[in-house]
Amino acid sequence: MNPALITLMLTAALVVFSYEMYVKLALLWRLAPENRFDQMGRRLAKLFHLGLAQEKLIGRKHERSSGAMHFFIFWGFVVLGLREIIVFGEGFQSGFQLGLPIIGATSFLGYAYTFAYDLFEAIVAAMVVFALYRRVVIKPTRLEVSMEAYLILGLILGVVGTDLLFGAAKENLIVLHGHAIPYMSSSVYGTEMDWSPMAGLIAWLISGWNEGALIFVYQFAYWGHLGIVLVFLCILPASKHFHVITALPNVLFVSLGRPHTPIALMDLESEEAWEKETIGLNRIEQLTWKQGLDLYTCTECGRCHDICPTYVTGKPLTLKWFNDDLRHHLLEEAGNILRTGASSGEKSLVGDVISHDTLWACTTCRACEEVCPVGIEHVPRIIAMRQGQILMHENYPEELNSTFKGLERNGNPWGIGYDKRSDWAKGLDIPILGLTGETAQSVPDNLDVVMWVGCMGAYDARNQKIARATATLLQKAGVRFAILGNAEKCIGDLARRSGNELLYQTLARENVETLNRHKVTHVVTQCPHCLNSLKNEYPQLEGKYEVFHHSQYIARLVDEGRLVLDPALEGTVTFHDPCYLGRYNGEYDAPRTLLAKSARQEPVEMHRSRNESFCCGAGGARMWMEETIGTRVNEERVRQAVEVNAETIVTACPFCMTMIDDGIKQTGRDETMHVRDIAEVVLDSLVAPPATDSTDAH
Repeated sequence: MNPALITLMLTAALVVFSYEMYVKLALLWRLAPENRFDQMGRRLAKLFHLGLAQEKLIGRKHERSSGAMHFFIFWGFVVLGLREIIVFGEGFQSGFQLGLPIIGATSFLGYAYTFAYDLFEAIVAAMVVFALYRRVVIKPTRLEVSMEAYLILGLILGVVGTDLLFGAAKENLIVLHGHAIPYMSSSVYGTEMDWSPMAGLIAWLISGWNEGALIFVYQFAYWGHLGIVLVFLCILPASKHFHVITALPNVLFVSLGRPHTPIALMDLESEEAWEKETIGLNRIEQLTWKQGLDLYTCTECGRCHDICPTYVTGKPLTLKWFNDDLRHHLLEEAGNILRTGASSGEKSLVGDVISHDTLWACTTCRACEEVCPVGIEHVPRIIAMRQGQILMHENYPEELNSTFKGLERNGNPWGIGYDKRSDWAKGLDIPILGLTGETAQSVPDNLDVVMWVGCMGAYDARNQKIARATATLLQKAGVRFAILGNAEKCIGDLARRSGNELLYQTLARENVETLNRHKVTHVVTQCPHCLNSLKNEYPQLEGKYEVFHHSQYIARLVDEGRLVLDPALEGTVTFHDPCYLGRYNGEYDAPRTLLAKSARQEPVEMHRSRNESFCCGAGGARMWMEETIGTRVNEERVRQAVEVNAETIVTACPFCMTMIDDGIKQTGRDETMHVRDIAEVVLDSLVAPPATDSTDAH
């Protein structure tokens, strides 16, 4: 061995690595601040489940083989990390492992570690071969041809291969000379080779070689191993495999919302923010340090390819490319940001780096975040960029002009007169809060809930039927409820998701003022978008209520025996999970429970269901924009329902209802397939009107 040469090699590699790490970390330090150091107990729990146990990789039913491959490579690196200390130590002192605590002595733990790293080296080698097979033979569409990927896989294979070969040559030289070095000596546990089956197998295969050949293999394997490890160390921070270093920290600092953290409330009264153009995300240095860490951590695995409704239907958006473009721009501007704190401004963030069509293609369904194995948060960054485009540059799709005007003038996206908002309820005798005069219904004392109707339920003819079905179920169950009538305005979801935070806050503050004035505490709504805003975002504006989706509330009424069902829905039925009910609010079971009690056949699941459901295409304000690129998202969702021979698609969202209904018509299946809301299905199955007492339903 040559300690001086090892020292020189190690020092050179550490200098290169340290410089690259300094640039990356210094760049993060110059980005916008963000508090991600709260609730460390929950963060550590997330780190265990998502980082160490890698639940998102091995939990996906369609990705278990590749997930298991990555799981074993990851843990192979963990186990072999200590082995590298031992191998480098051998270059300075023969028998280096003997002096290490716990695993150094010829004890059971020492030999157990020897067995563990030998086993993991074999497993890692097998997993790398499998990874190469997938890339060369299977060729999943989400994996692009990348010489860098082949280089990294080759280096990993070289690391474990040279170490196994080094151990095998060492064993044969010991046998050849008829003695053992101290830490290889016999004990009650045997020798090191007794606990190294893979290295022992290679030793047996080369046992007939002469001493010169064995010495060559011994030295070649040792120096080759050191060289490969140090080359790997140098190129790691500059490659996409930088996630080897950043993945666990990124998971540790992931948002802790249940299941998603709301969009941050923007201070729109700050004159400084308007002057410095920090309203929204307008320049790359305005990313927060966590968003910068997200860009570093993207593994380019392409799982967001498979799951993203826009990419699947031919739109110019895939989050892998989105991240890649932003990361390259960030690194291009690194020198300027480190020197002055600002980018050069030579490229516009939207236009030059990210195209206009790409930014506005997103439906904010968050399917990409659901499957991302390293906790990257895409949607908040996209919405922040939209905020910058709308509020600072007035640059947004033309179709949204009339939508915004309708919201501003009449509190709904169509601009229909606000005095028409409660027309859907005519003949149902529903009390309206604050309404006076001869036509006013008496509002019950101690209301159980206020029914939040939403714009679709109030104005859209198809969804008015769902509002009526929901109200009828509440009446038949004896629930004491009222509506706000003309005092209700759009919840503001489409304004916020499109980036018009000013309009969102205007609508939201008016709604909060109305609800608080009437001392509302419990709300039920048929719209998941309204549910999400009321439950998760209105608390930012002092609007704190207990909010139920109508499927949750109706399921509770059924459980309490206040609604009795007898299955009435015929034929093959499937359930479409709305994104804002499922991924945003974690509710998958309530509508399925109701459907199972209302359908005569057991419902079937589409290939994309529950947390991996396929978006209808309406979210992120896309409901109000034309879809002119690629295949329509709603048509693709209908095709997925056709795959399971569904005759009826049941959903629980007015946007999904409209999009799927249109998709059925556009694909010419309106005579063989229908879409219904869960409230309509339950109402058709209602058989026995229970006693209409005033028992509290919440």
